[in-house]
Amino acid sequence: MNRAIFPGIRMRASFATSLCCIAAALVLILSACSTSSNQTTTTTPSAATGSPSSQQPSDFGLAALPGYGISLFAKSTGDFAGPDSLVVDNGNVYIDYQNTTAKDCTDKNTSTVVQYDMNGKMLKTFTVPGHSDGMRADPSTHLLWVTSCEDGNPKFVTIDPSSGTITPYAFPNPTPHGGGYDDLCFLNGMVFIAASNPNLNSAGVNVFPAIDKVTLGNGKVNLTPVLMGNATATDLIANAKAPLNLVDPDSMTVDSKGQLVLVNQGGSQLVFLKNPGTPQQTVTSVPVGNQLDDTVWTPSTQGRLLVADGTSGNTYWITETHFSPGIVYTQAPDDSGVVGFVGVVDLKTGFVTPVVIGFFKATGMLYVPNS
Repeated sequence: MNRAIFPGIRMRASFATSLCCIAAALVLILSACSTSSNQTTTTTPSAATGSPSSQQPSDFGLAALPGYGISLFAKSTGDFAGPDSLVVDNGNVYIDYQNTTAKDCTDKNTSTVVQYDMNGKMLKTFTVPGHSDGMRADPSTHLLWVTSCEDGNPKFVTIDPSSGTITPYAFPNPTPHGGGYDDLCFLNGMVFIAASNPNLNSAGVNVFPAIDKVTLGNGKVNLTPVLMGNATATDLIANAKAPLNLVDPDSMTVDSKGQLVLVNQGGSQLVFLKNPGTPQQTVTSVPVGNQLDDTVWTPSTQGRLLVADGTSGNTYWITETHFSPGIVYTQAPDDSGVVGFVGVVDLKTGFVTPVVIGFFKATGMLYVPNS
């Protein structure tokens, strides 16, 4: 079965009533692919033993298009569960396990950040407060920046993996937008943060900061607004300017042009900031019609995706016979109305083509170039 047979799906609002039918069709199509004689078998070190093991996507309840291989990197234990954010830095992988925690910090429970080597061997664990949802590594200091409680009462810490030191910093209380904070992104010597779960005005519009620039000092998280929730942007598909309504600022990344990209998850939209945080900043957007989560641009042909499934507790490597630079990979979260998948976005049309399905809750995702 070749890829031309597999249909791209333009997930627009007009298709909302048929999403269940689409999901069922995807299961049948990709299940057929997974049992094809063309199925790729991937051999990688086992996360538990370090020894080679031959695995197929179907071993994990997943189905993939031909050419894609899947192997297990790490899995939850009795001590930590619910993987979410992923970081690869200094030759190590860090996975943020959310455990059983309230998204608004209304309990006293904690999340666990686990450090692994590149073969999946666990090295260290770190305890962070609340429901941790955003984690990035500072490229200059290699400290981990970790946010918790994206729905409200947010918390923030840095982790020094070498010493184990965990340093807390306080957000403004109350926050300017009334919610919490989610993903972080280091770009051009600045750090940006997504202001999640915002209050909306009587018209259902977010008129508060959706992206802030962050600095740390004197035990505080200092915020400077970069993008308002109702800023004007150029829709790249409609080729027209219109106000945004960033009802659900979520994940962030950097595209192949060096632009900061925000996933407006509940708004089914990708938002692009050229020259973010400067007077030359410009804003464009692409509607995709379906909720998306972590989204990444592949910078090279030699690499692999690292993907977490928050419900199964597994984190996987996804390989492809020939990744192409500039391809946009994304995820459908578990509440998006379709079967959980990793797919490819066509930015010219808004089409999303699933390539691996069967995830219970596709969440954290990174592209990791081969060393």
